[in-house]
Amino acid sequence: MKKIKLFILALAAGVLFIPQSCSKEYLETTPTDQLSASLVFNSLTGAWGAINGVHRTMYIQYNSSQSNGGFAGMYLNVEMMGTDVVFNTTANGWFRSAYQWVDHRNDRSTLVLWWNNLYRLVSNVNQIINQIDAIAGPEAEKSAIKGQALTYRAWAHFMLVQFYADRYVPGGANAQPGVPYMEEISFDGQARNTVAEVYTKINADLTAAITSLEGYSRANKSHINKSVAQAIQAQVALVQGNWNQAATSANAARQGYSFMSAAQHLEGYNKQNNPENIWASYVQEDQTMYFYSFYAYMSNNFNSTAIRQSPKSITKVLYDQISATDVRKGFWYPNAVADKQPFVQSNGVRFNYMSSKFQATSTSDSRGDFPWIRVAEMYLVEAEALARQAGKEEQAKDVLFLLAKNRDPQYVRSANTGQALIDEILTQRRIELWGEGRNWTDLKRLNLPLVRPTAANAGQGAHVESFAIKVDVPAGGTIWTWKIPKGEVDTNPNLEQNPE
Repeated sequence: MKKIKLFILALAAGVLFIPQSCSKEYLETTPTDQLSASLVFNSLTGAWGAINGVHRTMYIQYNSSQSNGGFAGMYLNVEMMGTDVVFNTTANGWFRSAYQWVDHRNDRSTLVLWWNNLYRLVSNVNQIINQIDAIAGPEAEKSAIKGQALTYRAWAHFMLVQFYADRYVPGGANAQPGVPYMEEISFDGQARNTVAEVYTKINADLTAAITSLEGYSRANKSHINKSVAQAIQAQVALVQGNWNQAATSANAARQGYSFMSAAQHLEGYNKQNNPENIWASYVQEDQTMYFYSFYAYMSNNFNSTAIRQSPKSITKVLYDQISATDVRKGFWYPNAVADKQPFVQSNGVRFNYMSSKFQATSTSDSRGDFPWIRVAEMYLVEAEALARQAGKEEQAKDVLFLLAKNRDPQYVRSANTGQALIDEILTQRRIELWGEGRNWTDLKRLNLPLVRPTAANAGQGAHVESFAIKVDVPAGGTIWTWKIPKGEVDTNPNLEQNPE
């Protein structure tokens, strides 16, 4: 098996980590997971290796916690904190503390360590951004590498500021503490930029990235092209309430992508070449994550303890809002126990309303490509942003119709107006993006409470209060802001912790 030359940069300036495929053919007598940055950045070949290494870090094991398996693990933690994914049992504990709203307020938990993982990504791309211009070679290639790195830097800070800072208030000063926006490699502890400053820098990086990526044709959807940067720009604008920018960027990002067929829906959202994927990681056979994989927790077919003992369900409240002719309704099984559907392992349990939306490669292979951004989300962003602008409701209905009609051949163009139209779009968003890490951040950006429907017993498509603990959380307040890891605060005198 050949070694894969992917150069992953460490937090320490000037040192590169190189993940390699396993092979018995190689016996090493010197460390092979580190390489001088000067060797990487002395050619475009090295620079391409560095950015390919960053692509790879999207799905590596970050620490000994199985919940830290690639950035899909981050999205999975966040999804568990929302309204629509139901824990049916406490038999398996993975993600339960996140589900119960404990981990994100514990400065020693593995959940808040996404701070470290995201800043590691930032450190990696900063070395690329700050050294690529000096490398000899065609400007178009250097621009393509730099544009991808700038997009990663913007995306990582966008994640950080949503988690570790109070919500962005559209139209407000947003002078509350945000996160340090790292543009250089530094060993000095940095102070927190304001939330407003962070978003200004995010937008500047995305604008520069879009320009740099003009004309770049990527090798596969693991890489970042112009449409990926535009899609992230649309997500950012939606949080800021910049409706015109959100609609414009989402429309631009979705160009050239088609909807998946009904058969492709049933494949389990696990193929990076799915026509709807704007950005998705491609996981090779020799790069499996085993029990760290997203699909080891959210599929119904992989043979893991988490799936056998604790399959996840949708709430009946949301399920009942899906029309009978909608292809997505087939992802969930309201009578799973009686109907013996969907497939589970011979010693696995079933709960009503359990999911089959996500499919691992096989019962013994937890791999699956992960969709970071799908084109369906861009239709929903565009529709919501248009619906919130005066005089653009009809345009919003047209955009919503394109997506909803594809999912449900019997869908009739919406007759709703005002808040009712916005609510319809948001419901479509919850259905479409179920399990993909958007629900909790949507609640926070919209300043909505967490309201989890409850039932006395499991398997009823509702949260069991003794499992969930948190079933009603008012909007706003410190509980919606993650704690910064204690180790980071202890070693950085310029960094203030979020309040209790």
